Amino acid sequence: MKNPFSLTFGMKPANFIDRLRDRSQIIEDFSTDAPANYVYVLTGVRGSGKSVFMYSIANELRAKDDWIVANIGPKNHILEAVAAEIYSQAKLRHLFLKGEFSVSFKGFGISLQGKEPISDVMTLLKRLLAYLEKKGKKVLVIIDEVDNSNAMKYFVQGYASLLGEGYRLRLLMTGLYENISRLRNNKSLTFLYRAPRIAIGPLPIGSVAAKYMDLLKVDEETSLSLAKITKGYAYAYQVLGYYLFEMGKVKADQDVFLAFDQQLDEFVYEKLYSEISPMAKNILKAMESDRPIKTSELSEKLDKSVSYLSSYRDDLIKEGILYSPSYGYIQFALPRFDVFLKTK
Repeated sequence: MKNPFSLTFGMKPANFIDRLRDRSQIIEDFSTDAPANYVYVLTGVRGSGKSVFMYSIANELRAKDDWIVANIGPKNHILEAVAAEIYSQAKLRHLFLKGEFSVSFKGFGISLQGKEPISDVMTLLKRLLAYLEKKGKKVLVIIDEVDNSNAMKYFVQGYASLLGEGYRLRLLMTGLYENISRLRNNKSLTFLYRAPRIAIGPLPIGSVAAKYMDLLKVDEETSLSLAKITKGYAYAYQVLGYYLFEMGKVKADQDVFLAFDQQLDEFVYEKLYSEISPMAKNILKAMESDRPIKTSELSEKLDKSVSYLSSYRDDLIKEGILYSPSYGYIQFALPRFDVFLKTK
């Protein structure tokens, strides 16, 4: 029997656990003729499932006849890529070839001759979007793992201009908290402050347990104990299930934990740890074990004031590394992260 769990990032697994509330919010908003929000930003730690969630929304809308979904990488010339992707959609090409709309724009594979030459990408996008709106089509652009590059800034400025002129282009992006924050803090991109930012947090433990019960054929008590190991972290849910299935086991023993820890360390934790500040690393190492700890206790250990530590603590929470189980306490949000830190 094929393993029902997947170790591949960004690919929707067969045992996908949906986030119904957030999905409904985004799809219902985007589907109206005049959305309350034309932009949604999904943030979360690596492996939280933000990319899979974004693509699941995109695929649902793409399946509808009145939607065009342009999947764009965070690369150079993003506006140009959006124009080319919209034009190249197979279900639109016949509309252009009828002669109802034609353009000539060098470098985009758009070779039809129009009445008036188009010399810049913004003019091209405006004509495309205006034409599509007349035809009752909605356009969604999705970008995975955005950064704070000049290319991304240029795209966001152009996108804001299109919105300001009344072009109804929807945008759904994913990114790490720190990258999204840097982009939003740019003085020329203030409209991003108004865009809802949805943090992709842990999966419901009950939903993870139900999947384990079904796929691993374990009882309710065992499935719940397994789910708690993952802390609802989407990638850990897949990794633990994968190795249990591969080893033919229903309980996490030393061999399972060895494979589990190695997979998370190599593909998530090492990269994550390398990107945080020295002070943030000190805070994490001072926590020592996977138990709630008072911020005041960390203050004493590190000989730093609580107010000094607060900004680092808040960033670690927003980045999805820590969470606050109760007022004044913090704890690791990632499974067995304390085990990983013992090697540092």
